[in-house]
Amino acid sequence: MSDLVLEKALELGKLIADSEKYKIMREKEAAMMADAAAVELIEKFQRLQQSHHMMRMQGHELTDEQLSEVYALEDQMMENHHIREFAEIQDQFQKFLNEVNERISEGIEGKPKEQHNCAACGPYS
Repeated sequence: MSDLVLEKALELGKLIADSEKYKIMREKEAAMMADAAAVELIEKFQRLQQSHHMMRMQGHELTDEQLSEVYALEDQMMENHHIREFAEIQDQFQKFLNEVNERISEGIEGKPKEQHNCAACGPYS
């Protein structure tokens, strides 16, 4: 039985990879990575994240100035249309995967999970 479950999981993974949502996300990612300005912003943001992570690991709190720097860089990143489009489609794809997980849970538990639609949680929390 576990072999069948793993086989079906592989089949599900292939179906997801063939989905339009996944294909669009990969297209947006490729467009973003082909944009030198976008790549530079992403790398700058990753360096900043690493630096701040190391500071926190050493027990230091981030200053308001450092937090402002992060927020300003995030804003700058979202001004780049390739980054913004990828972030939006990636968010949509994550919601899709959450729906898939909900259906799997429904299959395991035998009943649909109660859904609510609050602004903080979204429709599938």
